[in-house]
Amino acid sequence: MRFYVTNAELQEAANVFEFHYPTRVAEVLEKADQCCVGKFSLPYTMAAGEWIDHGLRPDWLYNPTDDLEYTWILNRHWHLRDFGIAYLLTGDERYVAAFKRHIVSWIEQNPLPTSLTYEQLVYFQRPGPWRLLEVGLRVQSWVWGYMMMSHSPSMDSIFVEMWQDSLAKQATFLSRFLGETSINHATMHMQGLYMVGTFLAEHADAPYWRQLAQERLMLCLHDQIRADGIQNELTPHYHTASLDMFGTPYWLAKQTGRPFPGSYLEKLKSMVAFSMATIRPDGKSVALSDSDSGTHVRAKVGLIGAICDEVAIAQQGEISEELLWMMGGERFVSWMKRMEGAQTSEQATTVTFPESGYFVMRDVQQYLFFDAAPMGGAHGHADALHFEWMFQDRLIFGDSGRYTYQEGEWRRYFKSTSAHNTVTIDGLDQTPYVSTQQWGVPEAEVTLHRWESCEAYDFIDASHNGYTHLKDSITHRRWVLMGKKQSFLLIVDWMEGVGTHHLEQTFHLSGDAQTEIQQSRNGSALEALIAFDEEEDKVSGMRMYWVGTVGANPQLVMKEGWRSDDYGMKEGIPVLSCHQLFTDQTVITTLCLPQGKANDSEVWEMEYINVNLVETDRHHIGGPQSVHIPRVDLQFTKSVDGQLAITVDERGVSVKMKG
Repeated sequence: MRFYVTNAELQEAANVFEFHYPTRVAEVLEKADQCCVGKFSLPYTMAAGEWIDHGLRPDWLYNPTDDLEYTWILNRHWHLRDFGIAYLLTGDERYVAAFKRHIVSWIEQNPLPTSLTYEQLVYFQRPGPWRLLEVGLRVQSWVWGYMMMSHSPSMDSIFVEMWQDSLAKQATFLSRFLGETSINHATMHMQGLYMVGTFLAEHADAPYWRQLAQERLMLCLHDQIRADGIQNELTPHYHTASLDMFGTPYWLAKQTGRPFPGSYLEKLKSMVAFSMATIRPDGKSVALSDSDSGTHVRAKVGLIGAICDEVAIAQQGEISEELLWMMGGERFVSWMKRMEGAQTSEQATTVTFPESGYFVMRDVQQYLFFDAAPMGGAHGHADALHFEWMFQDRLIFGDSGRYTYQEGEWRRYFKSTSAHNTVTIDGLDQTPYVSTQQWGVPEAEVTLHRWESCEAYDFIDASHNGYTHLKDSITHRRWVLMGKKQSFLLIVDWMEGVGTHHLEQTFHLSGDAQTEIQQSRNGSALEALIAFDEEEDKVSGMRMYWVGTVGANPQLVMKEGWRSDDYGMKEGIPVLSCHQLFTDQTVITTLCLPQGKANDSEVWEMEYINVNLVETDRHHIGGPQSVHIPRVDLQFTKSVDGQLAITVDERGVSVKMKG
């Protein structure tokens, strides 16, 4: 039996774990104790945070929710690893007894499916414990738990034979039914198969399992990772999770003398840049598409740095307990020493991924993540031209998150266009919603028209065609200009098409934002004052201004929205909504002026915003055609620093400081 580390090394790692992670020790022991008596608290389900009683010999099909994820995650058996750690820490045979009881009861309750077709068995949303994804993850949990408890006198040969027989049957199942390599599920199928093929090295089929798994992992890497290093489902959560999915089999192969090709390693390393780009200044990750705002990214990057044996990558992340268990105490301590004195450089520079359509605008005070990407499949949201913006470590406009995969109104809400910081036309999503894991057609496509980045500003100009399928078609084009030398954010939303429509432009604020809609002092703009709870070194407030084209009558209202930082959890948040009726064409310009830190009395004041439609000729096949193109001129003042004048149109951007 071969593994990442030996049982003796895992026993040593437990001592290191107890020293370095005392808080986690308490958490693991509590979870192991609860699971020993058949109570489970399952993350990523609609019962997250609750202890659900499944019985001493657990009922593996009991589901107290309407969420399919509950049964799936229960049957991944992640808790068996907690049993193993608890046993290493305490030597208490209760954990071994529970491990055996859970394995035996699972085998008895869940016979191998034999009456389903190949198509049914490879369907990525198939209910129940024999979905391929659960098999791939469950076998890893079984091996981890056993390796941590294999020195127990209670681990008798009769049980081990039964356990190994089921493990081999599940590996055979993974080798016979092959999932689609373009999604992350297939990676986890083969991650599990490679582990079993390595662990049960003496099994007659083990060489085949290892070869098939390695070849398909290479195929998954080829099919899923785009030229700019982003996983093709275009979801930050699953991208970073894929670092682990691809990285751990590579490390296991290296440790057991069967290394993967060098090209696999280079592709793996190319994924790190996007993971790092998704980390906001507050340490959380952006929650675009089906993502949570977790703090796990640096741990994954640190692990990949250690797997690749590249200090430069590891220093971007952090050394974590995952590295300890996978590499053992000696390597863990060695990496801790290698990281001592290493300064994690907070990247304050703009970075782009044009192949995939993500643009991260950054300076020392701001972080803006702009979405000009395709849908990305089932995990995508109807969020073209949406963005998150942080200023001075405070989330100003945020993504709503995912909340649930359970079919129903909440799933539809969190995936909808109106749950994002973009524009909704006629109350419709940019791409038609079908079900929790399916979008309709046509799918909204984004076109990038311009991207500029310089010392003074970052600017993007993009449009999408999601509303061109309407009977009276409309194209939404958005300009976003983020000032750097002087901090401001300008958003220009330009709708062009035919017919009369209703538009709604939404901004999802942080939960502590207090908003007051005001009459603009110059009378030409809508105005809102946003105040935040006072925190040291964070922006205290912001003024927002809205100006439309001549004849437009935009209205500004507050409404309730929702944000989910973690699956199954949500909180109400304030949403600023600007809406209006228009015919054929309209432009709404929004200016955001941060009001400095809590003790900063000097603030920018808007003087004017002019929005005009300028007639110009465009070349078409039939000859020149007269069209109207927006031009935005604005100026704002700060008594100490003078005046800032900005012009944006289709020809370019001008940002000039005066006096």
